[in-house]
Amino acid sequence: MIETIISKTIEYLGVPSVVGHEQCFMDFLERDFQALGLEIHRQAQYLVVSGRNPSSAIVCAHIDRHGLISLGDDEYVYAAQYIKEIKYGENNRLAQQQLESIARRFEGEDIYAYDRVSGVRLGQGVIEICNPCMLNGDALFFVKDMASMRAGVPLAYARTARYEDGALKGQLDNAISLGVIYTLFQQGFQGTAILTTEEEIGKSWLHILDYLEAEALETRNLVVIDTSPYTDQAIINNGPVVFRSRDMSGVFNAELVGAMKERAESLGLDFQVKDEVLLAAGKTVEQLGSTELGRLVKGTQGRWNGATVQIPTLMYHTSNETTTAQAIGNFWLFLASILIENPLSVLCVRQEASVDGA
Repeated sequence: MIETIISKTIEYLGVPSVVGHEQCFMDFLERDFQALGLEIHRQAQYLVVSGRNPSSAIVCAHIDRHGLISLGDDEYVYAAQYIKEIKYGENNRLAQQQLESIARRFEGEDIYAYDRVSGVRLGQGVIEICNPCMLNGDALFFVKDMASMRAGVPLAYARTARYEDGALKGQLDNAISLGVIYTLFQQGFQGTAILTTEEEIGKSWLHILDYLEAEALETRNLVVIDTSPYTDQAIINNGPVVFRSRDMSGVFNAELVGAMKERAESLGLDFQVKDEVLLAAGKTVEQLGSTELGRLVKGTQGRWNGATVQIPTLMYHTSNETTTAQAIGNFWLFLASILIENPLSVLCVRQEASVDGA
C-alpha cells in the first residue's frame, strides 16, 4: 500500500491547487474517485466521497496548497494572505518575521502560472526577488522569465514530487493525505471523506460545517488527517503516528483520542501526542498552533468534534516537504486498522431524524 500512496501523492501533486484556485484539482479528484465506483457530492468549496456505508466514519482532509497570485504589472503576492483579504475582508497584516519566513520558502523556486479552470500552464519562471515588507504587509514577489500575467492568475510550484532513498519529497501538504484516502477506499473503506478547499487560510472548517448541517449529521468523532511539521530528522525516520488532544483553539474528543492511542499501542506503532510534547517542552497553549479541527470545535462551541491523525514531515509548506516510507507505512497501518480492518466502534455517525420521525 505504501507504493500506491506514494504514486497517488506524486500524481496529485502534478495538478495545481493553489488556495482560492482549486477547481481543476477538484475536477481531477472527482474523476479519480468516481473511477472507484464511489458516490460523489460536490459543492463549490468541497467534495464529499462516500462508500456503501457513509455513516460508518467520516474522514476529513484539505485539497488546497500554498502558492502565489498575480497582481498584474509583473508583481505577485502570497496567495493565502491575498485570498483572505479579497474574499473574506480579513486584512491581518503579517509580522516582518512571518513575511521573511514566507519569502524563504519561495525564493529561487521554479513556478508556473495556470488557468484556474483547466489547469493549463500559462507561463513559467523563477522567483528571483522577494521584498517581504513592501506591499501593505504582504510579501511581494518578482518572477524572472515569466510572461506578463493578468491580475488574479494563480502560480504554483513547478518542482515535481519524487521518491528517493526511502524519502518522499514535494509539496506534500496535504496531497499525501489524499493519496491515503484514495488507498483506503481502494482497499475497502466504505465511509465518507470530506475534501475541503481553503484550509491554508483557516476557512475549511466552514465547509465541513456546511456539509454536516446540510446532511443533519451529528458527530464528535471526525477523523481529520494532515501532515505535521517537525525539524528533527530522527523523528521522521522513526515515523510515529501523530495525535493531538487539543490545539490553541479547542480540546478534542478525549474518548476518541484515547481509543486511538490504545489501538496504536495494540498495533505496536510508535506515536506522539504532539500537544503533550510541546507543553512538556515549555510551550503555552497559545503556541500549540491552529488546526482545522480546532477551528471547527471553537466555531461550533464543541457541537462537532473528533481527533486528528497526522504524518510527520520536515520542511513544512515548501516544495521540499519530506517524509519517509517508515512514516507512511505507520500512518497507513493505523488508519487501515481503525477504518477498515477493525473499525473503532466510536466512529459511527448519527443522523438526525426528520420532524415527522421518518
